[in-house]
Amino acid sequence: MELGFIFFLSFAIALISDLEYSAYEEHNIANFKNDFGYRVVTESFALIAYSAYYWGFLKGYVFRRNLPGIILCSFAFVILDHLFNKYITNWVLIHTFFISPEFRQRALKELLNPRMFFTFNYPLISTIFPLTGLAFLVRSLNQDSEMKALKEQQLVSELNYLKAQLHPHFFFNTINNIYGLALKQSAQTAPMVARLGEMMRYILYEADQQTVPLSRELIFLSNYIEVEKIRHQKGIDIQFDVQGIRPDYRIEPLLLLPFIENAFKHGLEEEIESGFVSVVICQTEQELTLQVSNSVPEAVKEKEAPGLGIKNIRKRLDILYHGKYQLEMNEAPGNYEVSLILSNA
Repeated sequence: MELGFIFFLSFAIALISDLEYSAYEEHNIANFKNDFGYRVVTESFALIAYSAYYWGFLKGYVFRRNLPGIILCSFAFVILDHLFNKYITNWVLIHTFFISPEFRQRALKELLNPRMFFTFNYPLISTIFPLTGLAFLVRSLNQDSEMKALKEQQLVSELNYLKAQLHPHFFFNTINNIYGLALKQSAQTAPMVARLGEMMRYILYEADQQTVPLSRELIFLSNYIEVEKIRHQKGIDIQFDVQGIRPDYRIEPLLLLPFIENAFKHGLEEEIESGFVSVVICQTEQELTLQVSNSVPEAVKEKEAPGLGIKNIRKRLDILYHGKYQLEMNEAPGNYEVSLILSNA
């Protein structure tokens, strides 16, 4: 982008100016070709001078916010550019065979003229202001890119922090479940420990990735629900249904678990003889849907505040699916429902 802009500033503006002068002042656009060789030489040297000024001095001062440096190097550029054009450019024009005699004679006259005039207005408008604006634009774009990278790094750090909170929370609840079975000397304690081992292996070795296959996440959820089925034996209806899962789809690990865990924790904790939990995960071309419903125990009269897992999951959804998810939680007499829709699934 920068080289293209400097090339345009060096060649295109001068060539367009010559075309307009030939067309409107001389009334013959064909006269443009008389100046073409002259412009090729002079603007080639202008490209070299502008590039040295921009990359050698101006850009560095702009990036460091050094106003005195910007002013001094711009002042020096005007003087050095004039000397460069007077002695070097004119000497090359005199000795270039494809330059017309008229322009070669003009170059010789300027080279031999002992008087020197330094004008600042034209270089300011045609060169210094555009190149300074370019440097500030590039600096702004670089800052935007750096801020975006920093924001992404902060989001990753926050996600890792939320996951770190979720893991001990999950293990604490599951170990409590095993403890309850052990107190009852249940024969299901060993199978429950085995499934817990599989879940721990998944969390420790796979859930630290940014995404995992949805099919692998579903195996983990299935193990969790089987553990809950062991805990809640008679009179409890637990359903887990999966529909239309694409084998290539990936999802953030442990994203769905808190909703399912919450249904068991608050829906069946107080139930003794009856109750239900229903989990349906359905995928289409446009979205992934999770629907969780559970019974609400009559003994629970006061509505509980959302647990740590639900608070974390709301934060994760805001980070990962900002503006691309719908989360609804509805409570009716004896029933609590959660619906989560992830777009672009």
